[in-house]
Amino acid sequence: MAGDSSRPIANKQLAADQPLISEHLFKGRKTICIDHNGERYTLRITSQGKLILTK
Repeated sequence: MAGDSSRPIANKQLAADQPLISEHLFKGRKTICIDHNGERYTLRITSQGKLILTK
C-alpha cells in the first residue's frame, strides 16, 4: 500500500460507541485529510495535543 494514499483503508466492524485511537489514524503524522460527501477536510494535531478540523 506504500505510495497509494487514495486507497481506502480496510473497514473492520466497529461498534457505534467504540472510539477510534488517534495514534492509529495519524500513524506518526501531524495532519490527515478526510474526504466526506465530496468535500475535503484536514484534521491536525496542535502543538498542545488538541485536534482541529478545518475545511
